[in-house]
Amino acid sequence: EAINHFNHDMPDLIISDIKMPGESGLQFLEKVKSKFNDIPIIIMTAFSDLDSAVDSYAFGAYEYLPKPFDIDEAIKIIQSAFKSSSASEEDFSNSSQIIGSSAVMQNLFKQIGKLSKSDASILITGESGTGKELVAKAIHDNSKRNEKPFIALNSAAIPKDLLESELFGYEKGAFTGAANSKKGYFEEADDGTLFLDEIADMPLDLQAKLLRVLNDGIFQKLGSSTPIKTNVRIIAATHQNLLQKINEQYFREDLYHRLNVISIKLPALRERGDDILLLSNYFFKQSSKDLNTP
Repeated sequence: EAINHFNHDMPDLIISDIKMPGESGLQFLEKVKSKFNDIPIIIMTAFSDLDSAVDSYAFGAYEYLPKPFDIDEAIKIIQSAFKSSSASEEDFSNSSQIIGSSAVMQNLFKQIGKLSKSDASILITGESGTGKELVAKAIHDNSKRNEKPFIALNSAAIPKDLLESELFGYEKGAFTGAANSKKGYFEEADDGTLFLDEIADMPLDLQAKLLRVLNDGIFQKLGSSTPIKTNVRIIAATHQNLLQKINEQYFREDLYHRLNVISIKLPALRERGDDILLLSNYFFKQSSKDLNTP
């Protein structure tokens, strides 16, 4: 009824819930944007999760408001929506498992949704165990690169003398034991996403080589002089303080700025009090399934 009404009385703005009788707010959003793309739509819900946030932005929502929201903040968003048209985005699917209903997690879901269309480098920070790789994978899964590889490398888990060959690959005979040529992670992740975990532990000499690849997209395998062009989206992560590492001259400042185009700080569990019961129930169900017992 609303969509038919828009044919002769076009609204300046739509605010819609997600959970409604009949069609959901997301189905409504999708139909409106297919016919009236210039109408800004604000989606609100009390049942927020990553799928809802990502889908809202993917279908072209101007903003996503999880309840309860601050009225003053909502008014600012509405005023802003009047001044600009929302841009439609591609339809992305989500395959990650990130659980949370707390305010800090709602902000994280919104960030992931907004980053779906971006190709910029991202630096994810947060304590160990906060889910940095999960977030990196969610960004990849909801991006235009989602059909290409997501390759993860932990800089702290690989011996420093092997890290370069893992990143860039090597030709046969490049060093003792190199019986065959091997593709590196940059080549394997071409057109996809390369997740560099614990980036703070990368040796300085390798940081310089990584910076060159980020600047011009070209690298060479060990034992080869042939340049290889690569198109890789970099997402880096660390639990350490990189600014302190820079001051101590353990990390290059220019590389930091090249990686930190967009930054995401993940909250620790103690900042997510509302999610503890939610997570506990999830892990109980997983254990119950694994053990085949109630």
